[in-house]
Formats: sequence, C-alpha cells, structure tokens
Amino acid sequence: MKTAFSFFPTWPLSPDAIFWAGLALVAAGLCGELCYRAWRLPRISGYAVIGLIAGSAGFGVIDADSAIAARLLLDVALGLLLFELGSRLDLTWIRRNPWLILSSIAEATLTFALVLPVLLFLNVPMMVALVLSAIAMATSPAMVIQLKTELRAEGQVTQRLMTLTALNSMYAVVIEKLVSCWLHQEIYGNALATILQPVYLLAGSLILAYGLAWTCNFFYRHLNMQDKHAFVALFGLVLLAIALAHLLKLSTILSLLAAGIIVKNLEPRPQLWPQHFGTAGWLLTVILFVLTLTSFEWRYIALGGVAALGLILARLLAKLAGVLMFAKASGLHWKQGVALGLSLSPMSALAYLLVDDTYALYPDFDPKLRAIAMCSIVVLQILGPWLVYRSLSLVDERRE
Repeated sequence: MKTAFSFFPTWPLSPDAIFWAGLALVAAGLCGELCYRAWRLPRISGYAVIGLIAGSAGFGVIDADSAIAARLLLDVALGLLLFELGSRLDLTWIRRNPWLILSSIAEATLTFALVLPVLLFLNVPMMVALVLSAIAMATSPAMVIQLKTELRAEGQVTQRLMTLTALNSMYAVVIEKLVSCWLHQEIYGNALATILQPVYLLAGSLILAYGLAWTCNFFYRHLNMQDKHAFVALFGLVLLAIALAHLLKLSTILSLLAAGIIVKNLEPRPQLWPQHFGTAGWLLTVILFVLTLTSFEWRYIALGGVAALGLILARLLAKLAGVLMFAKASGLHWKQGVALGLSLSPMSALAYLLVDDTYALYPDFDPKLRAIAMCSIVVLQILGPWLVYRSLSLVDERRE
C-alpha cells in the first residue's frame, strides 16, 4: 500500500541483479589484476575465482531468473569468440601441411579413447562416460583467444593452438550430438526421431553458418570494414544468428564456429574480422569466465570429484601424446610439441554449454554428468591458463 512516505526505500534493502552483476565485475577486475601483478597468473584465473564466490559455491547471488539471463550472455559471448576463432582458421595452411590435420585428429581421438576407459574404470555409467569423453575433446576457445590477446602471443605454437582448438571444438560438438542419439533412443524410444535429431541439428546449424558467412562477406565487399559503424552491423548479424539458432533449436556453437571458418575461406582474399571485438568483446569475455563457474556447487566434489580428476589427467596425457606423435613431421621440435600439447588443456564455457544443452533436452539425465563436468571445468579454468602461460613462455612466444 502506498503512503506519503513511499518515496523512501523499503527496508530491509534488497539489491537487484544489476547490483550483484556490477559488484561481481568490480571484484573480477580487481582479482584478475591481483593474480597477474602478485603471482604472474593470467587474469582469467582471477575471474574464475570470483565466479565461484558469486555462484552457489559462495554467496549464491545468481537466482533462477538471473541464470536464464546468464545463459543468454554466455551464448552471445562464446558465440562471438567462436566466430572470431573460426575466422582465423586458414584451410589453405592445412592443405599445405596435412600433418596438422593428422595431429588434430590424433589428439582429439586419443582424448576420447583414453578418457572413456578411465571414466568407466572409475564406475561412471556408460552413457555419462560417452558424453563426457566427447566433450573432453574440445579445448576452450574463449580461454585460448583471451590468453593469446592478453599475452600478445605470436608464433608457430600459438598459431597451431588456435587451429587445433577450432578443429577439436567442432569434433566435440559433432561427436557429442551423435553420442546423444543413443540417449535419445533410450529416453524417447522413437527411431525416426533418433535419426532426425542429429541430422536436423547438424545440417541446420551448417546452413545457418553458411547464411551468416555469405551475408558477412557481402558486407565486406560493399562496406568499409575499418569503419566502426559498419562493424556495428556485423556485430548485429552475429547476434541475429545466435537468436535464430535459439529460435530453431540449432547449435549456437557449431553455427558460429563454422560461419567464421567459411568467412575466412569463402573469399579468395577475405577481410580479417576485427580481433577480439574491442572493449565490448573484452567485457563480454570477462562476463563469460565469471558466469561459467556460478553454477558450481560443492556437493559436486563428492559426486564426481574423483572421476573429474581421472578425466583431467587422461585428457592432458592424450592431448600431449597426440600432438607429440606428429610434432616432428609437422615442423615442430620436441619443446614446441610439449608446449602445444599442454596449451590444449583449458576447458571452460564450451564444455559447460554442451552439458547444459544435454540437460535442456534430457532434464532427468544422470546428475553425475554435470558434477564431473563442473569439477573438471573449475580445475581447468583456474589452472589451465597457468599451463598455457608457462608453455608459451617456454617457447618464447609470449610478447607481454
């Protein structure tokens, strides 16, 4: 009921989501700087710590309504970064050096082949182990791009890291969707739907990717891309593609990554997509790393902590072995091969979104999937940047 004194705030004060979001960003910025200046850790590790504190593992300030908005921000931030990553993948370079694709296939295949038996040995159910093994193939695109930008890294290892990350992210999405067919059949028991589900998802996502890429190249040909106003239109195109992917229930990850690859390789002389989307892109990246860990809960450690440790170790060993297998043939010496293999360790928002998409389609799926994935993401989002930092330092590709 309104009174003459209704202009005063109600008591007790109840801050809204904007207050908590602002506080989290201030804390993330300060924590990131502290990590970098005090311990020479990448700022991403600080963002991850604030994400843990802001979420269920800390103050729990992210409620159900905020979580829905958070998912939209995650999709937008990761989608933009995936588009940027795809636009850096030069297929001509891969054709000139076929050992690159063999190295990519080897590290991704070994990851799936080694993580799966390790999880099964640790008593993880078969279906959960299959989905996690597929997701484990992917290196975090957001973390790789962020670290490359922050460290100003350039060189053979950095360039191959970007290439292998783009490729193994695509493998992970495709394999995870194919593995989900088995789950779809088990839950719904409809053979036709089981067949159509991955076909629709993969084909539809690639068609959307081609449409976005063609439109972007049209803009490149007819607008001055150094003009910031033209860039706003391209930024809007990417957002429209994300909205269409949501509307049509397609894969945002696959659509944006494939679109970037097509943009880069469709034209004989393609324009370069502006790197890291400027200040807006940097802010979205910080939000991405903070939000990824807000859904972590301490009970996940008891439910999936041991299996997560097994996944992390098996994944690290597999990626290192896969890269070293073809390092010399592809033109790397052993030190560069080790640095590249270790740099493929980060796991973050892409893995989180693949898990979240699985539960969106199958809400009653085994909770071990989320528990193991989130425990792995927490460890690799905090320690992964340090491994990349040290690895690129080892081969003198860090240009801070």
